Amino acid sequence: MLSFVADAFNNVPGFPWLDAPYCILMSVFLREQAGSVEFTEDFPIASLVTLLLYVHANVICVHILLGLPLVACLGGAWDSVTAVLCWWLVFFCPGDLLFKMFQKVKPFQLIIRLICEVRHARLVMHACLEGHELFPSHATIIVLCGLVDGCSGRLMMSFDRMIRGNAAAESKGQSELKQVTEVTKASFFLALFYCFIILDKLPFTENEGIALGGLFMVLLLLNNIVLNRHDPFMPLQTRFWKIIRANKKREGGEKEE
Repeated sequence: MLSFVADAFNNVPGFPWLDAPYCILMSVFLREQAGSVEFTEDFPIASLVTLLLYVHANVICVHILLGLPLVACLGGAWDSVTAVLCWWLVFFCPGDLLFKMFQKVKPFQLIIRLICEVRHARLVMHACLEGHELFPSHATIIVLCGLVDGCSGRLMMSFDRMIRGNAAAESKGQSELKQVTEVTKASFFLALFYCFIILDKLPFTENEGIALGGLFMVLLLLNNIVLNRHDPFMPLQTRFWKIIRANKKREGGEKEE
């Protein structure tokens, strides 16, 4: 059953079923930033380039890590065309129809976000496989590729804020390098899980791994929406640092003795 679902899911083409919702979500994120509407009206090309950086962030970041050509992010022409169309609809659609629909029609917003979480799981696996192809059986690089791919959008947003001088957002900790978000933590666990599959440490195929990873991301999203509990990794993180601090105190006490 799992194998059938996994194969069916992986046969779904990225364009337009996965790419279009992601482009819509990134366009909405861009528009919701302070001063973004005025910036787009004054400098539409700069705003569009920013969105393209968001959309292609995973390829750009992973290729920087692996030393591969960055221009490869433009290999899929339909990705960029979809991004341009979604950007126009979010910012310039008559009556702000798409933007208002995303904000006010909760089922539509939920469907978009669910699809984006599933897409996230698929792309993290692709990044892990890319790392494995260049560095076979090198677990650290495989996990790092998946991690960077998973949090690339957040990293690009932090970089964009620094370029535009949004000091307020940076000072509030809205930087992925200062305050690691749930997305990055989830990407790390996904990359670790996929690494074990790629190295034949777990009895799952790659397609089954993507299906399970997609289910994991969807459950995290539903946890946030239904239980209003953001970052379920925080208790584990807090416990981890408590153990580290306790060990340091113990070591310090032994040295004083």
